[in-house]
Amino acid sequence: MRPSVLFAFSAKLMQPRKRTVNLFSFFRIFINNLMSPYRYFILSIGLVLCFLQSQAQTQAIKGHIYDSQTRAPLADVVILNSLKQPLTKSDAKGYFVINDYQSQEVVQAVLVGYKTQNIQLKPAEGDLNVQLDADGLSLNEVRVAGYNGNKTSKETAGAIALVTAKDINRGSAVSFQSALNAIPGVRMEQSTLSEARISIRGNGVRASYGIRNVKVYVNEIPVTEADGTTRIEALDVNSIGRAEVIKGPASSIYGAGTGGVINFQLQRSPYQEQSLEASGLIGANGLHRLATTYRNGGDKVNSYVSYGWQEYDGYREHSNDMRRFLTGNFQLFPSDKRIITLLVNRTTQHSQIPGSLTADQAAANPRQANATNLDKAAGRYQTWTRIGLGQQYRFNDQFSNTTSVFTYFYDLDHPLPYAYIRNFYQSYGGRTRFSYDPGFSTFPTRFTVGAEFNEGLTKGTQYVNNKGVEGAINSNIDYQNTQYSLFYQSETALTNKTTLTLGLSYNSLKYDVNDYLKQNQSGLKKFNPQATPRIALSHTFSSALSLHASVSSGFSPPSSSEIKNVDGSINPGLQAEKGINYELNAKGNLIKSRLEYDLALFKMDMKGELIGQSIQQGITIYNNAGKTSHNGVELALSYQILKPGDQDEVLSLRPFVAVTYSDFKFKDYKTLNAQSQVTATYDGNKLTGIAPWVFNAGIDLETKIGLYFYGSYYYTDRLPLNDANSAFNPSYQVANAKVGYKKQILKCLETNVYAGLDNILNKSYSSIVSLNAVGFGGAAPAYFNPSPKRNGYGGLNVKYLF
Repeated sequence: MRPSVLFAFSAKLMQPRKRTVNLFSFFRIFINNLMSPYRYFILSIGLVLCFLQSQAQTQAIKGHIYDSQTRAPLADVVILNSLKQPLTKSDAKGYFVINDYQSQEVVQAVLVGYKTQNIQLKPAEGDLNVQLDADGLSLNEVRVAGYNGNKTSKETAGAIALVTAKDINRGSAVSFQSALNAIPGVRMEQSTLSEARISIRGNGVRASYGIRNVKVYVNEIPVTEADGTTRIEALDVNSIGRAEVIKGPASSIYGAGTGGVINFQLQRSPYQEQSLEASGLIGANGLHRLATTYRNGGDKVNSYVSYGWQEYDGYREHSNDMRRFLTGNFQLFPSDKRIITLLVNRTTQHSQIPGSLTADQAAANPRQANATNLDKAAGRYQTWTRIGLGQQYRFNDQFSNTTSVFTYFYDLDHPLPYAYIRNFYQSYGGRTRFSYDPGFSTFPTRFTVGAEFNEGLTKGTQYVNNKGVEGAINSNIDYQNTQYSLFYQSETALTNKTTLTLGLSYNSLKYDVNDYLKQNQSGLKKFNPQATPRIALSHTFSSALSLHASVSSGFSPPSSSEIKNVDGSINPGLQAEKGINYELNAKGNLIKSRLEYDLALFKMDMKGELIGQSIQQGITIYNNAGKTSHNGVELALSYQILKPGDQDEVLSLRPFVAVTYSDFKFKDYKTLNAQSQVTATYDGNKLTGIAPWVFNAGIDLETKIGLYFYGSYYYTDRLPLNDANSAFNPSYQVANAKVGYKKQILKCLETNVYAGLDNILNKSYSSIVSLNAVGFGGAAPAYFNPSPKRNGYGGLNVKYLF
């Protein structure tokens, strides 16, 4: 102790006092004298600390809010503090600034149509990149990519439907069938996992294999091959976060496809979540699935990686399906102007094909396989690899660009009843679009110009199928298919509630065929260029009603396998199918936004339709010999009886209904033989494969304690199996249900256990049928592919949160 301090302390003790000094006073005097030389220094330190804390609390946090799947900016997102008081909201470009907050405070981002997102504020870590997920309840309010408008579904002119991850997970999530069939006007047919056919408003229903007349993308990368055919078996259903379905021609911005477009978006990790999830599924008919998923939803990087194995013995004999999936979806945020995306997908599929049955065979034993398919060991053994790299770049508030490049390849080992096919396919291409908003004060307009390029090379060899073993070679042909599209679109606000959209695309396609065994059948098939315009007008009266009217045109060229004559030479006269669509839509929310509706009335006229004529087994020739009219009404309704906040026990209770009426007929429809002679006329007949009435209904129940229930019911009217309308697939109904329990254990573990039952009513039916099947040698036509009868499944997901 310093002497001066000790002296002063002693002097004070020796001063005369009128009362005795207690122990507390002794120590107070001691401390005051001890600390007096440092008093100003300590005070200064305290003031500096208070200043720094004040600065930390007032330092502004900046961020950007966007849709988790489309990456489009979200405007008018309200940021609430822990007291549910508004702090700020995002601007038209999705940007926001928070000035008044506490470090590590958890705030909420709120927007109708999206799940409320918690955000932990960490000022030292830079700008925030917040993503919101659609809530699956108010889908009219979700922003859609659509025609590149970044508007809500309700504001977008045209028939656009959304499929969320919740819709996919209503069932076992091994197929898109139940989710897509809940959309009016859309039909997915599938009896085994090895084959799927998707049609939109009747377009694509006549595809002999795969998907035709519908353009399919994943993360803006074409899944559809350069010749217009698509197979979606390479996509892991569980890795899909959302799908947008555009019904009707969208060629003005997406190129070929009279039916429409399906834009799949892979899952992205929830914001500020880092987790590892293991999931398992078992079910009837030998269904097994195991998968592991890693998620990391950061401000600089968003990562989603999933690996899975799935096997299904099948309901029918010779219908085993085995798949291995690897999916990676990454986003990088190097600056507030740039988003970089990377997609990696590799899938291996080994599938047996049971084949179609006659009506008598299906009635006697629906589990049996076609005898020829068994004898020839028909199957599909394929490995796909898809890699895509994309960038979104905002030059300034008026000008932006989105570009993606990709490569896609697969090898195919494909024994069929009539041949043994070995193919190797490789494609590459890209898509880019520029958006410019000049900021007109009168009639504000946003312009979009872009291009898409896709080139694919198929090296195909066909052999004689000797009981599942390659025999003598029949053909060795290379197809080099090249397609490109140039597109333009403008969106003009005539008033603050009325928007006019004009679009136009120019499309080119050619097939370069090299036949190594028959060089005289080699050649170049170049289709006439197609210009496809679109005009749409939309007006929003209120939240209760938005009206849209549009006229659009589209085209679908024949695939490379459809351009040959009966002798194998290229058919020079074959051209693309063409269609023009007239549409009126009404969308809105009623009864305090609890009732959501979407009504569409359309008339589509098709001409130059490709008519296939089976000459012999495995040989079909095509001609532009058909005209059809597609008139229809589509209605989707959903009602939120209970929604979050109504009561403590139930989070949501929502029934929904979808109704489709299709009056589709042949207008001028003739079948031709190999000599181009008319063999039959079917004017006035109902369109093959189309049910006049389709009805879908369901109910979703979710409780606060974690229990949930999903139920659905599907009915389809009978449909003609051939152009002559002489055979029909009977009407059928399917009821499904799923119940589950979600629970968070402590702070680091989430569990989800569930069980489901499909085809509860145990009905016999064929979801997918072979249209215009021909029985050779006096045999009856084999139309039917029986679907599974009553079957159940159960699963468990466990997620660990880091």
